[in-house]
Amino acid sequence: MPDTHTAFDTCHPAVPATYFAATGCIAIFAMQPVCVGISLAGALAFSFASRGWRRTLAGLRWQLPMVALVAVANPLFSASGSTLLARLGPMAIYQESIAYGACAGALLVAVVLWFEGAACVLTQDRLLQLGARALPTVTLATSMAAQLVPQLMRRSQAVRAATLATTAAAPAGSRARGVRVADQLMSWSMEDSIERSDAMRARGWGATDRRSCYLPDSFRTADAIALAGIALLAAASALLACVACSQWRFYPTMPRLVAWWGYLPYVALVLLPTALDLGQRIRWGRVA
Repeated sequence: MPDTHTAFDTCHPAVPATYFAATGCIAIFAMQPVCVGISLAGALAFSFASRGWRRTLAGLRWQLPMVALVAVANPLFSASGSTLLARLGPMAIYQESIAYGACAGALLVAVVLWFEGAACVLTQDRLLQLGARALPTVTLATSMAAQLVPQLMRRSQAVRAATLATTAAAPAGSRARGVRVADQLMSWSMEDSIERSDAMRARGWGATDRRSCYLPDSFRTADAIALAGIALLAAASALLACVACSQWRFYPTMPRLVAWWGYLPYVALVLLPTALDLGQRIRWGRVA
């Protein structure tokens, strides 16, 4: 099993939630080659640190072909640009169209990796903790759906297995068998809903406008400082990424990319959790 401990494990859930919301939004809207490359590099680094190299490489087996597919398909549907590379019958393939497709594919992979990293850090209990007081009903419905949907799937398999073992049941794959399975699941779910509503009523759900809740992670001064630092760094990165995107265009010709100091805050933002995680590993002797 890969080591999934990250630097966000000791923080309040609001800290990683703010970080991934900021990096995800910038990654989605910063359609510029350098910004996309920075986002992809940071997402890959965090994925290696949090999810392990095996799971990351397993995901890249379908993510990298997707980048190639978008890069190849875009010139076929959007024949725009000024640098002609080849002609396929009546269709012209331009360098700018291939560059746009490759950049769009890399952006999609970066966003997917950021969401996978967020799912690794923001587990179900941490997400529920964020909305426990502000949105108690939504939090309850979300937690119940996360538990009951897998339970319903398991029960459907049990009902199907029971009907297959019954000689009087309808043939496999028939409509009558499907109706019988649906009826059993509906009856089972309605019985559970009655018991669940009685249990909630016995525990006083809805008796008061505001309910208390158990919060395993308290919001500390260190969390406030980390949250403020992430917000400032994300704001600076978003502003400078907006400047970089406003000066870049794919069509009709692409300008020349030059070294610029404005990329540094974004580099610091995307590499921040990986650097902190690496520092903790070195500190505790988990890295040779």
